[in-house]
Amino acid sequence: MIGHIQQRTKSTLVALEISTEQAQRTRHQAESANAVLASIASSVMVIDERNTVIASASEEQALVAREVDRNLVRIRDLSAQSAVRTGQTGSASQSLAELASDLTTTLRQFKLR
Repeated sequence: MIGHIQQRTKSTLVALEISTEQAQRTRHQAESANAVLASIASSVMVIDERNTVIASASEEQALVAREVDRNLVRIRDLSAQSAVRTGQTGSASQSLAELASDLTTTLRQFKLR
């Protein structure tokens, strides 16, 4: 009977040693998993910060694009006004040339004595 108890005690000790080894391996795996999860969390924070920077830059680019668009519309409008005024200046120049020609013709009719 004592032999049987000793045998059971040895079996129990072996089982305890195996359980202890398995518990240590499990603990090491859990620590490794924890380190990996911490690294992932850190990477997610970096990605989140970069996304915030990208979103901010995109908003700024959109504002600049709208400003460029407004300026292009102004340039187009000013160009159209300039074209109209150039036409008006051409017409006025033509009228002045005709008046000058008429004046020259009229002045030739006068003679100096």
